[in-house]
Amino acid sequence: MTDLTADIDGFSLTAKLFEPAEITDKPLLFCLPGGGLMRDYFDLAPGYSFANRMTDRGYSVLIMDHPGIRTNILHPDHPYFTPREAAGYLAQALAQWSHGSPVIGIGHSMGGMMIMLIQGNHAPFCGLGLFGSSAGGLDWGLSEVEKPYINQELKFKRDLEKLSLAKFGGPYTRAGDGPSGESITFGGETAELTKRMRDISCEMNSASAMMSMMRGSFQTEVQAIDAPIFFAFGDRDIGIPPKKAPKDFINALSTELIVLEKTGHNHFAFSSIETLCERLDHWASNLD
Repeated sequence: MTDLTADIDGFSLTAKLFEPAEITDKPLLFCLPGGGLMRDYFDLAPGYSFANRMTDRGYSVLIMDHPGIRTNILHPDHPYFTPREAAGYLAQALAQWSHGSPVIGIGHSMGGMMIMLIQGNHAPFCGLGLFGSSAGGLDWGLSEVEKPYINQELKFKRDLEKLSLAKFGGPYTRAGDGPSGESITFGGETAELTKRMRDISCEMNSASAMMSMMRGSFQTEVQAIDAPIFFAFGDRDIGIPPKKAPKDFINALSTELIVLEKTGHNHFAFSSIETLCERLDHWASNLD
């Protein structure tokens, strides 16, 4: 493993690189976790490490925390920044690390939204892997004040700061201490994996959380994506029904969808991680 650093507009972003035993010509996997999770989600536990499973298959895997979170804390005086601005920081950092090599963007949940924003505005990826992530929002998590912003991209963009601060109370928020284990939707398949999910739970950027919940809030980027997309959902996932996820990506070159059995939202905390990695490898190995 190697720690990487990129200097962006006077501050540093860091990431951790996992490399295979033998370098191959397979794309780099650039991975962002869901809201409220550290980058360690991609290296969850022995046997449940996405990073290790994919390096075993010949991929280099780059994992990082979102800007403003954990290993990427910003200066206290850094002004409020939007998810699109955060995507710009990430795109600049990735450009310093990838050196023009092919890259697949991998995003879990809110991290998937950030991958979409990066691709829609900067197009660094030859393919996207969206895990438990879509453009369909979480209508059930919106208040009556927020629902009128559904599919109102410009209106939402104008009021994003106001909406996110009102909902979450500040620029960063933490949704409890992680999964309780009472439901597999947010936990893992064992008590030990659920505890591990709690251990890697952290704060999240409120604006990014708000945008990921609002259907139609980043439609411009979604419609700009013309790369192939691989969708993965658990059969006990959150959000819109999986079969509806591809429909918003009207310009994607192709889409592939898998639904993992006996799996909640945090796919790596289930034995189905083996199926997920196998299917992702097959998809990525056959990209044009």
